[in-house]
Amino acid sequence: MALPTTIGRYEVLEEIGRGSMGVVYKARDPRIGRIVALKAIAFAFPLGPEEEEEFLQRFYHEAQVSGRLNHPNIVTIYDVGEKGAEGEAYIAMEFVTGTNLHDLLAGGGRLPLAQVAEVVERLAQGLDYAHQSGVVHRDIKPANIVISEDGQPKILDFGIARLEAGGLTRPGKFFGTPNYMAPEQVTGSAVDGRADQFSLGVILYQLLTGERPFMGDSVTAISYQVVNVDPPPPSKLNPSLRPVFDRIIRKALAKSASDRYARCQDLADDLKAAVAEWREASDRAHPPTLVSAARGAAPEGAPPAGVRGITFLAPRWSQILRRTGSPLGIGWIVFLVCLGILAAAPFLVQRGETRSRPADQPVGLLTTPWLPPAQPPKADPARLKISVSHRFASARLLVRVDDAAVIEEIVKTRGGKRRWSREIDVEPGTRRVEVRLANGDGSFDEIEGIEAVFRSKQSRTLAVSITQLPRRLKLRLEGEEVKTR
Repeated sequence: MALPTTIGRYEVLEEIGRGSMGVVYKARDPRIGRIVALKAIAFAFPLGPEEEEEFLQRFYHEAQVSGRLNHPNIVTIYDVGEKGAEGEAYIAMEFVTGTNLHDLLAGGGRLPLAQVAEVVERLAQGLDYAHQSGVVHRDIKPANIVISEDGQPKILDFGIARLEAGGLTRPGKFFGTPNYMAPEQVTGSAVDGRADQFSLGVILYQLLTGERPFMGDSVTAISYQVVNVDPPPPSKLNPSLRPVFDRIIRKALAKSASDRYARCQDLADDLKAAVAEWREASDRAHPPTLVSAARGAAPEGAPPAGVRGITFLAPRWSQILRRTGSPLGIGWIVFLVCLGILAAAPFLVQRGETRSRPADQPVGLLTTPWLPPAQPPKADPARLKISVSHRFASARLLVRVDDAAVIEEIVKTRGGKRRWSREIDVEPGTRRVEVRLANGDGSFDEIEGIEAVFRSKQSRTLAVSITQLPRRLKLRLEGEEVKTR
């Protein structure tokens, strides 16, 4: 089909999307030189006159409903054109450059947990604003969410929203996408803002696990699950999640609307608290090492680095000597203690040999000394090259293998993109490699991990990059048998 040159007064530049009932174009408003997204009616199947008229009424209703909403997380409506002799009906709206959440999830992409909480909170704020204005979206799904270049999620397409005071939808008839619909939408019951919250909970489940909670081979099968079946807890699919995430999802996806959160913001608040708890638990499990500890002063009385084993014992002996009040000098007491240790040494050595010697080994001076059995040689380690691309002026990089810190450094760049790389040995077997990157001003602090099988003498490369739009930590490990969490 040929691309139209104009629709209404707008100059069509390119097609950017197509659905069953509409086409979206990138267009230019010649009056003010603004780039817009132009949504035009284009039926993919024939409709009768009454059906077409009903849909056009819903289409104009989208412009009316969306045009009265003014929120940074809702796409702004600029203009509407009705169908007439000069062309098709259309809506001109804000053109958002960014990543469609559906495309991100379909491509196997993931957002760091902290950014998941941020995205959900922004969406919750937009939805609560719409609900307070009397508008229910009723088709919240990843395809209707775009994350802009500055990381701001925006809600698209209020085309099937309805005013709570009344609308075009007849009782018993529902609109929406089955995988993301609330049970009351499936059954044709009354709908309010808690239906959008249910859909937001489905998206959160997918962001946390990579899986949709309700799946099936048909609309009927999916609808049955939505109404009757509770999905597996997120922690079953993503073991790194704590039980608090299961409780949040269970409440957001409650079958009865009255059992859900009162507002979407309440869901977002619980999620933020859960992420903060998760991060604190991670910090407690992996305490700061020399790089991070160097930023603060050493605690009073702490031993200097490099001589901890010696200086740790000295205060204890001095306290014992002070408590004894002995008239002997310190030198005499140390001499007597050493003399006692030397006198007991033969007994201690013989006792240790008796414990370690097999039961059938006789004790005596003329017997052959017993040696422990030879240990099998360890397999040669695998070699892992870690390559990090970043644009941070200064950031702390931490690499752990099976929860043991192996690298901690400050990475820097004076502008542009810089690649940092190191090579480490990894013991053969299934290992979890975790990378944490935090910049100096605290605006970015993310953790990602990859679980993979490492074989003896195998060389692999772990590529780490920071993408700006949306800003997230991405890991890619060359080779097979790789599982990301």
